[in-house]
Amino acid sequence: MKQYPRKTLAVQVAIAIGAAGAMSGVTLAQAPAAPSAPKAAGIETITVTAQRRAENPQEVPVSVSAVGGDQLAERNITDLSQMESMSPGFTFGRSGTDARPAIRGVRTENVAINGDTTIGFFVDGIYKSRAQQALASFIDVDRVEIQRGPQGTLYGRNTFGGNISIVTNAPDLKKFEGSVSLLGGAFNRVRTEGVINIPLNEMWAVRFAGAVDRADGYVKNDFNSSADLFDQDLKFGRVALRFKPNAQFDAVLRVEATDQGGNGGSAFGYKQKGTYYDPASCQQLFNTTELRMNVRAGNRDGVNDCVRTVGAGAGAGANAVGSGVDLGIPLYRAGDGYRVDTDYQSFLKLKDTSASLDMSYRMDAFSLRSITGYTDFKAERTSDGDFSASTIAIDYQRTTAKTFTQELQLISEGKGPLGYVAGYYYFKDKLRGTFINQQLPRTVRSAAIAAPLSLPQNGAGFFDDPFAETESNAFYAQFSWKATNQLTLTLGGRTTEDKKDFRFANANAVLPRNAAGQPDGNLITLATPAPPTSAYGAAGTSNCNPVRGPGFYCDPANPSILLGGTYDQKTFKKSTGRFAADYKLSKQNLLYVAYSTGFRSGGFNSGQALEQVRTFLPEEVKAVEIGSKNRFFDNTLQINVAAFSNKYTNLQEQRQVPVGATTISTIFNAAKAKAEGVELEVEWRGIERLSVTAGLSLLDAKYTSFPDVALPFGTSILVTDASNVAGTTVNGVLIAPPGQRRVFAPGYSCGVLPGTGGAGQPAVAFGCDLTGKRVPYASRYQGSISAAYEFDTPNGGRVTPMVVANFNGGFYGQPTNAEIEKQGAYTKFDLKVNWEINRNFNALLYVDNVTDKETINRFVWGGGGALQVSSAPPRTFGLRLNYNFKSF
Repeated sequence: MKQYPRKTLAVQVAIAIGAAGAMSGVTLAQAPAAPSAPKAAGIETITVTAQRRAENPQEVPVSVSAVGGDQLAERNITDLSQMESMSPGFTFGRSGTDARPAIRGVRTENVAINGDTTIGFFVDGIYKSRAQQALASFIDVDRVEIQRGPQGTLYGRNTFGGNISIVTNAPDLKKFEGSVSLLGGAFNRVRTEGVINIPLNEMWAVRFAGAVDRADGYVKNDFNSSADLFDQDLKFGRVALRFKPNAQFDAVLRVEATDQGGNGGSAFGYKQKGTYYDPASCQQLFNTTELRMNVRAGNRDGVNDCVRTVGAGAGAGANAVGSGVDLGIPLYRAGDGYRVDTDYQSFLKLKDTSASLDMSYRMDAFSLRSITGYTDFKAERTSDGDFSASTIAIDYQRTTAKTFTQELQLISEGKGPLGYVAGYYYFKDKLRGTFINQQLPRTVRSAAIAAPLSLPQNGAGFFDDPFAETESNAFYAQFSWKATNQLTLTLGGRTTEDKKDFRFANANAVLPRNAAGQPDGNLITLATPAPPTSAYGAAGTSNCNPVRGPGFYCDPANPSILLGGTYDQKTFKKSTGRFAADYKLSKQNLLYVAYSTGFRSGGFNSGQALEQVRTFLPEEVKAVEIGSKNRFFDNTLQINVAAFSNKYTNLQEQRQVPVGATTISTIFNAAKAKAEGVELEVEWRGIERLSVTAGLSLLDAKYTSFPDVALPFGTSILVTDASNVAGTTVNGVLIAPPGQRRVFAPGYSCGVLPGTGGAGQPAVAFGCDLTGKRVPYASRYQGSISAAYEFDTPNGGRVTPMVVANFNGGFYGQPTNAEIEKQGAYTKFDLKVNWEINRNFNALLYVDNVTDKETINRFVWGGGGALQVSSAPPRTFGLRLNYNFKSF
């Protein structure tokens, strides 16, 4: 069990209780405020906008989970990472500041600027293009909608796997109201929030919301106590202004800003889990023997961790039988995701400023709506490049986005049999995604040696400075025709055109040259200046020798030195659509069937990583869903069920490709995949004070065709074999010279990649067939169950304890489905106790992840063949006090 600073926490709780007493005193000075009446038996309905109009979710042929602001408060849910228990089929992963949600076998894998998010994230109707923005804190939120399955008609923009829509509270023209809350909790967390709504007159109202959230990191650093990870240093503010001069016109202007600092959560994964190696030849070979060592480049302590009994390669010299191999250093506290020993103190600097204007004009037959948004986003973060107490390397990432969106809608308002939504959507995104790897003079610290080693720098650093720009235009329409009182038919379509530009440069244009006239990559640092505009070259032309392809630009004085490249503009066009039919068996029972399609446009890979693969293709989905939405027993039992089958083509997968002493993310296309499953949502309020909710997702998501895939590392190795006198040739390609034998990763069907190894072709390369493997982060089963009961207290208040159980059947974190990449089945429990003292004041005591169960929610193969992972938070607890005031 982890120990928390009880004295500090006690002080925080004491302060919170004192503040509560002061606020309670103000309340008592007014007329006594009795608690609200117990919740009556019956299920509340939260309006959703899954079809871009306000509707009852029980009456729409869409799988959508809606969570209101009161429900978020009851469970102390403050961001998207805590939403798994609220929607079946939705799972959440993260790496550092990057959100990686998954829905129905589709997950957000690529978070670099060369690709788009897979799950659409919207705030007040405005699409957010970066995965980091999906970790924004929930403050003064009206509701959260999780729409499962492709939403390629009405939302469109990168809603390939589904939507997450956050709707904040708009100013109220009639009520002066507000709230203040104070939370104190584990890891010295202190969070304060405040909201105030001020009606200025009958036409104008303004609403302010703000929060400050600070906490120590929950991943503890035993080498450098100032370098704990996943701390919190958040400041947020929003102002909303509403103008409603009459019943027809309504306009809301919102401006908000987020400033987040601290150490952050490192990069793709903050902890190493291990790697694989062949004990006989001491070479890395996938899916052989697990090796729990830090194998990052340069992290060598001079200790032989393996002695060869079979020669590597030709088996001569250092590769001979009996030779020892230094594979790396021992992992620090292997398997404990909440303890690290990195020497470098990382940092996070995130600023997100946005403004939106939502205007609507309602007429008798239809409404006109305009939604305009602009975002200026910047995130800088660093990480310890060697994942250890050694001093070897630092990684730096910077992501900037300037995003403008404009949407125009025409929405029917009549009561006739035909309803419609039609619109135009414009999107402009300018992105920059700098990545720097700085190599340092080495100090290697290892548990296997008595004193640190001082060694020279491990080669050159790395610098990649790509820019991406997307301009998108889309037209869409959806019509719903009420054919009879029971039957409604829905037909919709969307046409999208994405124009993308991409350019990149490295540091060669700004680095000093060594004696041989080559750029000195040893001098790359985090402070390396940006390359000049000339380094990017021009689209369609190249001066490089050897030829790298059109758009690549090299040093005019030495055409072999790459400086950068500007790719030709690529346009991705696609029409998507949706058809649905729903039938009302009764007022409370709906059956529906739907067919929809979706796509996510392709993009570019930096030429520094894979020169032969400049672009990757769009991915597409065809989805069929059959569902039923029901309420029974006088609105006390709700049962919603949906069965679906999604077929995916050209899924975009991410691979970390070694470049020097680091890796760079690249995207390639899987062939085909299929996800089939059933989702169930149940809510019961048959007893006045008791409420029970449950959700269950059953999912079978597999690759149906995924050949010729290079494994993360070690697809094959060469070992000595004197009996192989003639060598080994496959289809005319020599794969093992005489006296050697090629060994492939066990458990996989591997061979020569087509188009390699032959005459006039690239050097022989190998790949494996992953057909039949499970799609990453697609749990066979996943869900939750919660129960809450209201008790009256002697002083007229009310106490509501709640227990929440989240369960998951486990999943693989990579397409290769190796055992080391697997998160096993688990169950987690949360406990909440809400105490409503009176109508104005309430308190919440919570303990999340009661049993302190550690689970991994992110796996990625990094440099050196090391599997990097990130774990979900450990047990946390706290007390939140909330005071509400309003005029009636």
